[in-house]
Amino acid sequence: MNKYESKHFNTARLMNEALLLLLENKDYEYITVKEICSKAGVNRSTFYLHYETIDFLLLHQIYLK
Repeated sequence: MNKYESKHFNTARLMNEALLLLLENKDYEYITVKEICSKAGVNRSTFYLHYETIDFLLLHQIYLK
């Protein structure tokens, strides 16, 4: 795995963890991309490089399990 791939996967992991943390206190339908990005410490543009929507992030979560 090269440096870019490692950074890509680490960023995706941060957003996955952010979604899980937000789900502990908030219903899924009320979570925003802005909140995920803020909690993960990434920009909105970074989120959209990885996922089209929050639904795709959630599907990624399910796929990983």
